[in-house]
Amino acid sequence: MRTIWRVSHYLFRYRTLFILTLVLAIGSALFTLSAPQVVQWVIDDIIRLKKIDLIWIGVLLVAGCYFFGELLNSLRIRLNNIVEQKVLIDLRHDLHAKLLDLPIAFYDQRKTGEVASRVIEDVQDVERALLDGTEQGSVSLVYVFGISSMLFLKEPLLALFVVAPLPILFFLGWNHAIVTRRSWQLVRESAGALNGLLVEDIQGNRLIHSFALKENERARFRKQAEILKSRTLTAAFRWSVYNPTSNFIASLGTVAVIGMGGYLLIMDPSFTFGKFVAFFYLCSMLYAPLNTLNSLTHMLSTAKASGERVFEILDHPISVKDPTIPVKFPTGSVQAELCGVRFAYPQRDQLIENFDLKFPMGQVTALVGHTGSGKSTVANLLLRYYDVDQGKVLVNGTDVRHFRLAELRENIGFVAQDPFLFDGTIEENLRLARKEATDEELIEALRGAHSLDFVLKLPQGIQTTIGERGIRLSMGEKQRLTIARVLLKNPPFVILDEATSSVDSVTERHIQNALENLMQDRTVLIIAHRLSTVRRADQIVVLEAGRIVEQGGHEELLDNDGNYAHLWHAQHDVISHSLT
Repeated sequence: MRTIWRVSHYLFRYRTLFILTLVLAIGSALFTLSAPQVVQWVIDDIIRLKKIDLIWIGVLLVAGCYFFGELLNSLRIRLNNIVEQKVLIDLRHDLHAKLLDLPIAFYDQRKTGEVASRVIEDVQDVERALLDGTEQGSVSLVYVFGISSMLFLKEPLLALFVVAPLPILFFLGWNHAIVTRRSWQLVRESAGALNGLLVEDIQGNRLIHSFALKENERARFRKQAEILKSRTLTAAFRWSVYNPTSNFIASLGTVAVIGMGGYLLIMDPSFTFGKFVAFFYLCSMLYAPLNTLNSLTHMLSTAKASGERVFEILDHPISVKDPTIPVKFPTGSVQAELCGVRFAYPQRDQLIENFDLKFPMGQVTALVGHTGSGKSTVANLLLRYYDVDQGKVLVNGTDVRHFRLAELRENIGFVAQDPFLFDGTIEENLRLARKEATDEELIEALRGAHSLDFVLKLPQGIQTTIGERGIRLSMGEKQRLTIARVLLKNPPFVILDEATSSVDSVTERHIQNALENLMQDRTVLIIAHRLSTVRRADQIVVLEAGRIVEQGGHEELLDNDGNYAHLWHAQHDVISHSLT
């Protein structure tokens, strides 16, 4: 119930609309409940007494009960839809905002499709159960208590037979909700896993085709779909037992009306035919809301499972936070430094320990080493994607944990190995760096990244839509656009993480020349496997298993004949080719 109660707070934001919805629903129910009483009056006081002149009044009264009941119901549906969409938007907005605040470590451990499933499907399940459950549950209770009261006022003995199954039905519903909770949790987890697999297949479509993996992926999808089917059928099986059982028990009330009501109709002159019809009418109306309440237990079981998945995200701790009292980021050139840093990724062995490295102001520092040596980890710590376990990361002597995250990252330009572009125009993607940039500055950034020529050749130039993740561009073109975006941002500190690994040698040389011209008085970190991109760096740092094993200039490190020299000679043929 804690999960449902927490979700209900979203509903309370619109309490006026929700209460009005309930009032309309109850009003509609009261009009509908008055119809059997009017029918009894028409049968006993008009038809039985053959008052032909009043028959039309009776017909109009019965029709009026239904008309005004459905009129209020129509207004209820309209308001219900408005409240439903408001609650959905609020829940999804809070989830989206939390997802943007969550640290990188959260996404390292989850699939994209599984997270998306929580934002779309689970939120909808929770909202539907909350709003429909509260409204329909309230109306159903009005029907149950209203009809029960009317039955006891008409004939207590017969009413007792009719309502006798109610405690049994309520117990069965409560028990069903408890038993099926875990089943629906497993169903939601399987649905999230299936969504994750689907997103992977969509994003990796080209890889699947290039490696002829269609049959393999079909088998994986079929296996996951079978798991979902099996778990859904398990949960549905319990419903298939519970629902008919509760319906049968409810039908015993109708049997009681026919048997006991027929007996009273024959033996008791005060029990009129009109009262018998009204009893039968009310009895049929009683079990419809009971079925609704039974369905709500099923809906609430699903919603509770979905709600727990939603609140797992909303309650997830944010390990990387803004400081309570932030320090202003320094203006002008910056110097960065890692002092006595110890860090390990979650659920992994220690990666770097007692790590000290300075990035001098206005100089280019290159990190080289084998995969897994800790190069990208250093960049992650500078950007504060993760916080160090011990030690400090400093910018101009101030711990980066004292800066606002947005301000820190606004002053660091980052070009990743895998370029990411949003579905939109080239201009829209560039302006992510600086919305107020002039058209001339956009052109200059494109020229600096050697992107202007190919952009101008596109059908709509800078207004060309490039598709999801820039799918309509080559890898080299996408990388150059991300570099142009950093150039437009013009930050004092630039991190290039394998930034030129996806471009040809000629383009790489042009980009290097452009970057050198624009990096005056800027601090630069280059992470590279291809040593041709770092030979002009002011200092080259060689990492091995999270430790600095060599540090110096290109020629100095070659003369030392250590790790760097071995890497250089291993790549000599490639480097010679790239420099020709």
